[in-house]
Amino acid sequence: MAQSSDPGCFSADLFENFIRCHNEEKEIAIAIDDIVCVVSETMALWDGYKLLFLQKTFGDVSTEGCTSLESIRLNSLPTTLSSRYLCTELPHHLHSHQSEVLIVVSTASGTGTAKTFYENILQPFLSHLGLCDCEVHETRSSLTIIELCKSQIIPRAEAGTHQTIILISGDGGLVDIIDTLYSAPRHSITRPNIVLIPAGTGNAMASSLGLTSHPTAGLKELLQGKPRPLPTFVAKFSPGAHYVTEEGRARVPTGASPTTRYEALRIHGAVVASWGIHAALVADSDTLEYRRFGANRFKMAAQELLFPPSGAESHRYAGTISLTRRDCQSNGEYVETMESKEHMYVLATMVQSLERGFVISPESVPLDGCLRVVHFGPVPSEKAMQLMASAYQGGQHVREEGVFYSEIEGLKINFEEADERWRRVCIDGRVVVVETDGWMEVHKEPECLLNIVTSIGFQHC
Repeated sequence: MAQSSDPGCFSADLFENFIRCHNEEKEIAIAIDDIVCVVSETMALWDGYKLLFLQKTFGDVSTEGCTSLESIRLNSLPTTLSSRYLCTELPHHLHSHQSEVLIVVSTASGTGTAKTFYENILQPFLSHLGLCDCEVHETRSSLTIIELCKSQIIPRAEAGTHQTIILISGDGGLVDIIDTLYSAPRHSITRPNIVLIPAGTGNAMASSLGLTSHPTAGLKELLQGKPRPLPTFVAKFSPGAHYVTEEGRARVPTGASPTTRYEALRIHGAVVASWGIHAALVADSDTLEYRRFGANRFKMAAQELLFPPSGAESHRYAGTISLTRRDCQSNGEYVETMESKEHMYVLATMVQSLERGFVISPESVPLDGCLRVVHFGPVPSEKAMQLMASAYQGGQHVREEGVFYSEIEGLKINFEEADERWRRVCIDGRVVVVETDGWMEVHKEPECLLNIVTSIGFQHC
């Protein structure tokens, strides 16, 4: 395997699915999908080009199956390779004299791969680009990102400093930044840029932005993407609502005591607000035992909720749901109350997918700012499983009889459940319990305080 220190240059021939790199001594085949970029001589002190790509390690038991960044030098480039992968200069959001670059490694996200990705892939990648002075922050607890926002990110934003935050995390790390930023006293700020590299189990935002298709996707976005405003929503609760305790969930993100009750609890998110089966399975599956199964933990929790070990019928969630809709003719808003008082699945979302392949809202367009609701009432457990399976078929569930799917401006739920287990709601992975006879409101947030770096809607440079 030729390493970056190899003095020899290679010639490259492009084929349909791979490139053949060869010189007098060696020949290497590299899959097109594994190519990250080609760095030109204008960015460093060498002649020709440097091809950066990902490769799995084989043969060493200690590193078997690990993926790392590799590089070889090329003396020329096929035209097609040049047009798709050549990088001649850093984008503005990575220029050290224009933007401070922070790297946040969420060590507990998903199955714990974030640190390995940083060490084996991201750190050497940035080094090849000449970015060696980035701030690196590894999470030590569930409060690390929140504390980083309060101590550094928010003060710098208020001071007018341009910031790019490379976030190796799942949706939890992103919502920590979103909610902390929106919860701070409002001042004029320079929007921080988020570069999202997925490392969670669901990765809803990353999946909806096309970042889970291949391990190279996040790195390519770092170079080819541009900052776009990140739409968010706000969930407001009745005075007795509170985060689920540490015993019931892995973390309480505000930094307050798990048993504290909050006046007018508000949470900002960018992915999903839900009640019913979705919220219950998120809450039930957030244990160390479940997390080791990755995204499959959600399916496992859903199975237990829909088919209780006791053999009883799955729960019918009781409450009144009111939808805020927009009148296209007057451009005003009106409220519509759903007739049914029993529900199984209630979910409002701003993204297309909740995990790779799970298309919950097929009409959603990335970052379009639209809020859509998916709802169905009590159905046999087998039917509920079939509906959720249909979401893996391009979102076919929204075409099924009994499923309500529509764009909304907001919703309100008045809960009519005696047992608090059925009053749990999910806001971007955070779980909140609403008190007896309490309520939750969800509305689109009109103010934008964050950018996310994406190539969606832009031509690649």
